[in-house]
Amino acid sequence: MSLAVLCDFDGTITLTDTYEYVLRKFAQGDWRIFDDQYERGEITLQECLRKQGSLVKTPEMLLVAELERVTGFRPNFDKLIGYCRTNRIPLLVVSAGLDFTIKHLLRLKGWDRLVRLCAAKAQSTPEGIRFTFPRLRDKTSLSVKDDLVKHYKKKGRRVAYVGDGVRDIHALREADFPFVIKGSKLAGLCRQQNIPAREINDFQ
Repeated sequence: MSLAVLCDFDGTITLTDTYEYVLRKFAQGDWRIFDDQYERGEITLQECLRKQGSLVKTPEMLLVAELERVTGFRPNFDKLIGYCRTNRIPLLVVSAGLDFTIKHLLRLKGWDRLVRLCAAKAQSTPEGIRFTFPRLRDKTSLSVKDDLVKHYKKKGRRVAYVGDGVRDIHALREADFPFVIKGSKLAGLCRQQNIPAREINDFQ
């Protein structure tokens, strides 16, 4: 059976959670209450992102420049790319972050044409960041992340998923090979919920 690899971006490929950094530095209001509501199951991920995005009225160019300055990358993601390309394994970056910043950061590393990005379309406006979400293939899916895991499994592939945060938990549960970043919030959740995820520090 063939394989597909799905990988979160913020805090997984990067050492910095770029979307959280933007909220901490630029949000005009308390963005954390929406994270709390999402974790309690009171709002969907899409609603959480829309409410948080509305608090950020900073131009895209300034956000990109700031993230370029502060973002570091987890070691050896280039080796994972090489392995997947050599073995013709689909490698997808799946994110609930800002697609325009992710594209820019991937381009800086020369990875933008080597991986496929699956994320909502984000647009910076004077009224805040607006998100346009991709249509989900499975009506039982909660976000693009677990939807893509189900999609590749239906195509007959076994799925490896790598993540670090609460927003990855549903995709991780669906995956055949769950990986979590050691020391992350997701690693703690997996231990609490007896999800047999392998903890990693890098992509070697």
